[in-house]
Amino acid sequence: MSLILVTGMPGVGKTTIMCKVGDELAKRNVPIAGFYTEEVRDPRAGGDRVGFDVVTFTGQRAALARLSSNTSTKAPTVGRYAVCVEEFERLAIPALGSRNSGAIATNGVLLLDEIGRMEFKSRSFGASMDAIVKEVSTGKLRFVATIPLKSSGMEVIERLKRIAGCQIFHVKPSNRDEMYGAVRDAVLRLVSSQ
Repeated sequence: MSLILVTGMPGVGKTTIMCKVGDELAKRNVPIAGFYTEEVRDPRAGGDRVGFDVVTFTGQRAALARLSSNTSTKAPTVGRYAVCVEEFERLAIPALGSRNSGAIATNGVLLLDEIGRMEFKSRSFGASMDAIVKEVSTGKLRFVATIPLKSSGMEVIERLKRIAGCQIFHVKPSNRDEMYGAVRDAVLRLVSSQ
């Protein structure tokens, strides 16, 4: 078993779980690579959400998306957000590529929050995900990711779900506290199994 997927509605706590898992692995000196997404809020606009950033587990940050009304480019959109493909790729693709370093490949974990429609506006992200699916399916990579609850039509996610031994955790408001413990324990078993 080398794959754990965490799903649930937006805002339910998937990112919080992934960040806590990343912290737990770092405390145990387990090498990690990847990134998580974080909402960007504008305090001048009453704290309204104005976009999303991608943040690596080493603390580097770049724009993933901004309100399309705030951008003048012809960027691809998802809902009311324009995806900042170049900024995203500049940070996220190298973070995914670092899974090929010796430490991650032998005893580490790739953490990814999230595999979503915004991220797939990047062709490079799609190509990286294809490579990740192959590595996970052959047991060469331990992978923990969040996926949207409504992921129909997202072929890469369907391929991941079909990998033997895939564990899927469904986070809800009613179970989010205990779900962190369940995901953490599953990740620690994943790390100790190699």
